[in-house]
Amino acid sequence: MRGLRWQLAWFYLVLAIPALLVVERAAFGWKFEYLLTQLDDGRVQRALEVELRQLLTAAQAGARDAELEQRLHALVLRLERPRESLQTRAAFVLLELAEHPFQVQFRLPGRGVWQVGGNDHRDAAVQRDWQVTAAVPLHDAEAELRLRLAVASPWQINLSVLSFEWTLAVAYLVLFLFGSAWFLRQRVLQRVARIGDAAQRWAAGDFSARLADASADELGRLADDLNRMALDLAALVETRAELATLSARQQVARDLHDTVKQKVFALSLQLEAARSAVSPQVAHQGVAEALSLVAEVQAELSEVLLELRSDADPWVDVVLPLQQRLQDFARRSECRVDSELVASLPLAAAQADALLRIVDEALANVWRHARATAVEVILSRRGVHVTLIVGDNGCGLTSVRQDGMGLSNMRDRARELPDGALQLASAEAGGTQVRLSFHCGSECGK
Repeated sequence: MRGLRWQLAWFYLVLAIPALLVVERAAFGWKFEYLLTQLDDGRVQRALEVELRQLLTAAQAGARDAELEQRLHALVLRLERPRESLQTRAAFVLLELAEHPFQVQFRLPGRGVWQVGGNDHRDAAVQRDWQVTAAVPLHDAEAELRLRLAVASPWQINLSVLSFEWTLAVAYLVLFLFGSAWFLRQRVLQRVARIGDAAQRWAAGDFSARLADASADELGRLADDLNRMALDLAALVETRAELATLSARQQVARDLHDTVKQKVFALSLQLEAARSAVSPQVAHQGVAEALSLVAEVQAELSEVLLELRSDADPWVDVVLPLQQRLQDFARRSECRVDSELVASLPLAAAQADALLRIVDEALANVWRHARATAVEVILSRRGVHVTLIVGDNGCGLTSVRQDGMGLSNMRDRARELPDGALQLASAEAGGTQVRLSFHCGSECGK
């Protein structure tokens, strides 16, 4: 009885047997009513008419009184087996209700009255009378054959003769109903309700809820599985939170490296130039450029903070900020910058940020490592395919650290773009070419 199915099977088996007894008694009563309906449909009347003619024929043939009485006994015996005599399948009901349910009375003018069968059933709940008559030759009277049925009601039998059995059946039926309700409530519904409450708390993020169910049945095993699942979910949520924090820290680190660090490097160059200036005009120009870089650093920090907010603009046109970056780079590095840019390219905020950060890192590498005098930037779009090319005429890839954080950040940002690919190669005429390609999606440019 460890499984819930076995518990249910034994429970209903024990309580269903008395219920079957009640059903059997009810079926018995219905069969009795059906028998009475059949006896009242005229078949008894027709059988009595046939029997009366046979009795009159025998009397006219000189049958003695004993012979007539014997014929009446034979009639009663046949009636007590109504399956054969009256063609009804409910005959067994009469034999269970009374030992001799039928009484026959035959009155023959000039001879007397005979009464056979039956007991005193004046208090019987169910009584039926049938009679037939026939004219008797030579007598100004009629012969009469009367049949009387007197039995107790099946319900009366159940409440009196079988009072103990009937009372026990009713008591078990009531017990069955209340027992079923108790079993379902205590062993099933309450436990399912506890599982539902725990599931709601888990859905709300409270994984401290536990199902205290020590049963060894199916619901008990389910409770153990759900408790283990809650522990696994709690560990998973904690791990995801840690990964999200780590990812956010890495994102901030990349953004600071690709923006603030580059601006601070340029700021240091301008301050060094101002300090080494031989004339106040050159020094003033260097300090002004340094102040401009400080403002850009502040703007870059504001952008980084804005990216951490959830209400940032979902779409950004990258052409204008890209042009501004190229102008600032040309002014500070004294490199010639040639650009070929599409007129407008609205991108998702994350895509626009990745593209601009890759451009910043590529230009920073040109300034710090390539010793180039010219830079060419191409931004094109065909359908959903976007291509960015940053090339220079510097000393080539040998001057660039392949394992540096800058290149690593560029590759990471390229992988985050849809179908993003980043390629670094030496140009045929010398220098380095950075090529970025990705799909901007069906909504870009709209």
